[in-house]
Formats: sequence, C-alpha cells, structure tokens
Amino acid sequence: MKKLCDRVLDKIKDEKIEPKPRWHFLLKDYFIWLAFAVSMIVGALAFCVTLSITADNDWDIYRYLGLSPAKHILLSLPYVWIISILLFLGLALYNYKHTRSGYRHGTFVVLGLSVIGSVVLGSVFHSLGMGRKIDQMFAQNIPLYQNLHCCCNRKDIWTQPQKGLLGGKIMDFSGPDHFQVEDFVGKSWEIEGQNIFWRGSLVPRKGILIKMVGEKRKNNFFWAREVRPWSGWENEE
Repeated sequence: MKKLCDRVLDKIKDEKIEPKPRWHFLLKDYFIWLAFAVSMIVGALAFCVTLSITADNDWDIYRYLGLSPAKHILLSLPYVWIISILLFLGLALYNYKHTRSGYRHGTFVVLGLSVIGSVVLGSVFHSLGMGRKIDQMFAQNIPLYQNLHCCCNRKDIWTQPQKGLLGGKIMDFSGPDHFQVEDFVGKSWEIEGQNIFWRGSLVPRKGILIKMVGEKRKNNFFWAREVRPWSGWENEE
C-alpha cells in the first residue's frame, strides 16, 4: 500500500499535477445545466410545432386523395419535429446525467420529468401561437420543408382540382361566394359556390393564401364548398 502511495506521489510530482480550482468545476456544472435547459426549451418548441401542425392538419382529405385513413395519418405526421423532440429529450437526459446531482435519479425518472416538462412548456408555447410562427418561418425560408414534414400543406397536394382540391392566392374578391384565385402553377380560376363555408377565423379578402374543397366543373371554373386557411395562417404574401 505504501509503495502504491509513493508511486502516486511520484507521478504527481513528475507530471506537476495540480488540483483544479473550485470555480472550474462550478463553471462546468453551470454549463451542463445551461445545456440541459436549452435542450428542454428546444424540445418544448419542437413539441409546440408538432402540436400546431397536428391541430391544423386536414385529416379529412384522405378520401379525395384515394388514401386509407391509416395511410393518410402516416403520411401526415410531422416526422422532422417528432425526431427533433426525441433528439433533444435525449440531449436533456445526457446533460442532466452529467451534472453533479445527476446520479441521484434514475434514467426513467429523469426522462419522464423531461417529457412532462417539454409537454407542459410546449403547450404554453402553443397557446401563445409560437408553433404556427415557427412553422411559417421554416416554410417561407426552407423550400423543402413542407415536403419533409407534412403532406397536407404541400402545394402539389392542393393543385389537384380534378380530385376536388385546389389552393392558391385570392386575386380578386367580389364576395364570399364569388372570387378569383391564382393557383400554385400560375393558372387563374373562377371560384363560385353557394354559401361557401369559410373555416375557422379566416376572413375572406383579397391577397390571402387559401385551400379549397369542391369540384372542378370547367377548364378554369371551380365550384367550392369549403375554404380553409393555408397552414392555419391568414397569409398575406
């Protein structure tokens, strides 16, 4: 035992090993806690966007697309954000386990509390409308984003008038039952209907992006039964 102690002391002396100051460990611990908090917040934001996309999704259009309800659900899930939630929950767990008190709680306890924290905080963010704003920001700045996260707000899905689905921008507005729309490939359409249902808080007016459910009757004539806001926003592009 004495020889071992001597060897340790000799190594400390030869390599000039010095004890690290207390502030070094405190700074490291604070940094890990900060990383844990950031992981939790980003995970909550990812949950918030997932919640917003799910709430705004057009779950009922599967019959127009010729899909089964199950297949439509699988195609509509926002996998990018679901993967982000799992990733940042994992990072939160990893960071917590590397804090000074990380050994006190089991993995499942920490993971469970992280999930609850992300859900609660994400729900608060959702109630403030942050999910839609983040989703809108990504959609406007990342061209492939909507193809990656959800089928129901893709422009190609809503450029199928022969299937009863048409989207675009209102170019001229005569009234809620008669207006003109330019679709996503630049074609102009005359839109008419009888007591067209404008969903949600959407205010009928010129300049907004919409998606419509109805029936194509002529080359550039669409009979609309329902008008929905594009991605839950009253877009004024």
